[in-house]
Amino acid sequence: LGFDDPEIIGHAIEFRLNAEDAGRKFMPSPGTLEGWRLPTGPGVRTDEGYRTGMSIPGAFDSLVAKIIVRGADRDEAIARSRRALLETRIDGMPSVLPFHRELLKHPDFLAPDGDFRVHTTWIENDFDVPIAPYSEESHTSEPDKLNTFFIEINGKRVELRMPAAFMAPPAPTPAPKVVERVIVKEEPKDTPDSGSELTAPLHGSIFKIVHREGRYVNEGDQVIIMEAMKMKLPLLAHRSGKVVNVTVSKGDPVESGQVLCNIVA
Repeated sequence: LGFDDPEIIGHAIEFRLNAEDAGRKFMPSPGTLEGWRLPTGPGVRTDEGYRTGMSIPGAFDSLVAKIIVRGADRDEAIARSRRALLETRIDGMPSVLPFHRELLKHPDFLAPDGDFRVHTTWIENDFDVPIAPYSEESHTSEPDKLNTFFIEINGKRVELRMPAAFMAPPAPTPAPKVVERVIVKEEPKDTPDSGSELTAPLHGSIFKIVHREGRYVNEGDQVIIMEAMKMKLPLLAHRSGKVVNVTVSKGDPVESGQVLCNIVA
């Protein structure tokens, strides 16, 4: 086209607000926006596809909105991002907002020593901050707590209100915990079909039946693959045994908690 690359000015961070439960391994979670407020202010731009009261269906992409924050440099962009995410409100359904807030505290992302350690599989392998699964009680937005200040601008006294959490010093980052993985194998139960049901963890549709009627599987094998919000979710065998009573086929819509098949030990 005859143009050089544009000059890089400033720093920007984009936060994608997806309808996924960050505390359940980012499981797609359709729902209804009972409370919905996006941030404003200097350097903040928002792109939203939904309004308060609208429902996010499971048939489409899980993206609900985007928050784009710009600053003169990376430090300013991060500071503005913290303020913007504190202003953001999502009630009535899970989202990845708790993860974004924790991300802005994590040393791997902040890189105070200059060593930026976030990579494409960082969340799966290195992100060490526990996030509680969504529940109505634990994730209902609290009213904003504001501190009031008075400043002078061009000889005029102006009232300034800021979120109290924004003014608080950052919490110290705890040392990474070494988690020992313990595998406990239960003894076979007397009743062969006890706990044999494999259920759908969310609303969606059947993408693929990996192991059909009569096949034997080991614990941890993929049995069925669901699709929700354009994401594939493998359902693993919770026990070893024979797959029976398969009630669904490829393309079938399913409800959360619906029994898809049984695995008979």
